Amino acid sequence: MRALAAVLCLLTSAGVAQEVPAGYAMDTIPHLPRLLWDDGAALARAPGAWGPSQWSQAALGVAAVAGAGLVLDRDLDRAVVRNRRASWDQPAKDAAQLGGVGGLALVGGGYLATSLLGRDEGRAMWVDAGLATVLARTVAFTGQLAVGRARPGEDRGTHDFRPFSSADSFPSGHAAQAFAIASAVSLHADNPWVGATAYGLAGLVGLSRLETRDHFSSDIVAGALVGTVIGRAVVPLNQRRRQGAGSRAQVSFSPVLDGSFRGVRLVALF
Repeated sequence: MRALAAVLCLLTSAGVAQEVPAGYAMDTIPHLPRLLWDDGAALARAPGAWGPSQWSQAALGVAAVAGAGLVLDRDLDRAVVRNRRASWDQPAKDAAQLGGVGGLALVGGGYLATSLLGRDEGRAMWVDAGLATVLARTVAFTGQLAVGRARPGEDRGTHDFRPFSSADSFPSGHAAQAFAIASAVSLHADNPWVGATAYGLAGLVGLSRLETRDHFSSDIVAGALVGTVIGRAVVPLNQRRRQGAGSRAQVSFSPVLDGSFRGVRLVALF
């Protein structure tokens, strides 16, 4: 019996390890669900570590949304109704695609192209843009469900809120997605012209949603803030993981034989 125990100790002394890959290996498809979960968990925990500066920025964001709602929503929607042109409808719908199916196709196509070409940094950019999109869309959907604001095209006014109904105007999911992609791309590119173009296209998505009366201005401001904050948080999180900081998790176990005591030692390293 003692010989069998000794053999077990020898076989398991190295332990059993499970690793979250560091470097660009984490951007491969099998690892993306885990990466999405880790990013979401990190974002959910982040407010607990905020200091006065971060809370001040959050308060400014809330004030910007509230200000747009009080000052701009009604007047801008009336201006859209007064100046609406049928010839603008299709271009507006086309522009909105960056915040919809077109944006998803862009991210997926970019990921596929950079993977085939072996461009690791490019693939990392599209991974971060995709993860930021999923998280931003999730937050936007949760807000829409909880707030239940009527869309401008329903002509129910700017203060019609029916939580947990089919109303889903606030915040704008299209704006959240467009600004999440723009934020991720601009941070990776580290080029002012690329950043200006990315944010300009995202802003065009917001304007298109005003033109088609799918959202009020405060919906778009809120969505833009959601997408920007999430995009600018996801990129540095994942870049640190790619550089190996905090990317390894190891669990090991081995039998313990100490006199009359028999057991198993479990060690977890994070």
